[in-house]
Amino acid sequence: MSRDGSPRLRRTSDILPLFTKVATTSHYELSFPALPWQLLNYIKMNSNDLIDNSFVFRDLGLLCKNAQLPGTAYATAQINGNYMGINQKYAHTRIYTDSAFTFIVDDDYRVIKFFELWQEFISSGSDSNRSRKAFYHRMKFPAEYKCDTMRLQKFDKNHGASVEYTFLSAFPVNITPVSVSYDQTQILEISVSFAYDRYFFGNLRRQDTRSNQNSGMATNPYPKDFLDHAGNAVGMDKTTKIKNVEVDKKRDQNNDATSGFPDGPYIA
Repeated sequence: MSRDGSPRLRRTSDILPLFTKVATTSHYELSFPALPWQLLNYIKMNSNDLIDNSFVFRDLGLLCKNAQLPGTAYATAQINGNYMGINQKYAHTRIYTDSAFTFIVDDDYRVIKFFELWQEFISSGSDSNRSRKAFYHRMKFPAEYKCDTMRLQKFDKNHGASVEYTFLSAFPVNITPVSVSYDQTQILEISVSFAYDRYFFGNLRRQDTRSNQNSGMATNPYPKDFLDHAGNAVGMDKTTKIKNVEVDKKRDQNNDATSGFPDGPYIA
């Protein structure tokens, strides 16, 4: 728009490059780089080693036929009275909606088995025989079945610019029923909806938080400078904790001595 408010005159040759250099929908990559090791072992054993790490970390993402870039919204609260005749809304909670993915099923049915065993693992906390009439479900702890990071990268055929979404703490919350019939033969597909805590937009290089689970030593997420500055007890060794206790005792003794009372100051 020009300075006087009238529309600007643009030649077709000026705006043609803008509409020819657009993003397409057919180039993306889905991967599951951080599945819990308990879940992987369960799927591998119950599939008779048919589903191995090579399929999970390499082939499964390539069989994703349709993916959804995540959506987000805000829950709002309405406030009346700040300005006469005007209602104002303010955001108080960010809402992350579930994302759906469609996978092509291979002839070994590994895709179906993978997601069925994933959901079966979630509700297998009872550790009882499934053939029993009195079988019941008990859910596993979220840390055991949630995928730490699920990565979706959208790019174009020239592999230039791209956008990346990392779903944090994701798991399959819904598997859509699949129809089979005697009609014209089609490729079998399965749709899976994932719930997640939140997503990170941009390039996220995660640290493997599950690498030390077998050893029983959890990694300390706080840097040493932060612990020294804040005096946080998280990650302190035994010697540091003993020194801190001794300092607290001396401080209490000095306060009692300066108060003039053997058992500390007396407050009426």
